[in-house]
Amino acid sequence: MKLIVWEIWSYLQLPVIWYLFRRFAKKNVFGDMVAGAMIGAFIEFSTEPLWTYHFRLTIYKDVPLSVVLGWGVMFTLVVFVSEKLYCWILKKTAIDPYDKKIFLFDVLGAALVGLPLETVGLKSGVWDYNYDVLQWNWGTIPFFNMPYEALMGYCLLMLLGPTFVRYWQGAFEGRHTRTDLP
Repeated sequence: MKLIVWEIWSYLQLPVIWYLFRRFAKKNVFGDMVAGAMIGAFIEFSTEPLWTYHFRLTIYKDVPLSVVLGWGVMFTLVVFVSEKLYCWILKKTAIDPYDKKIFLFDVLGAALVGLPLETVGLKSGVWDYNYDVLQWNWGTIPFFNMPYEALMGYCLLMLLGPTFVRYWQGAFEGRHTRTDLP
């Protein structure tokens, strides 16, 4: 029964997060979600043997559609948190194009958003790590009791993912992306 509730929530989170951003942040995050889900589709297809999912509605082997879409939510949250921290700490009103410091804030966003979401998914039984395939042995992060490799994976992924989301978000919302890029 618990997994059915998690599976239902995994689909409801998309419109809920979209609405909350629209209502309270005055931001349309549809494009963020689509771009993030594109990355999620690649990740889930290419790493399918590393995890075992326990949802019913799947799109490829045991990979649930909602997990692919959940990557869109996660990237939306990471980009939002990263940009807010960037502006707050650097005392700016928006991120500067080509400022490489955004990568540091993206990695921080991965730690603040991705790791807790990963922990909730694993601890709730939505998926299991296939440790015999992963061979993770660096130890576990205190409090989260999660493998250090999971955090490292999120940090490395965030060196690329949010940049992709930022570049393509407008195109999926009917806005043009930046035109001054080379």
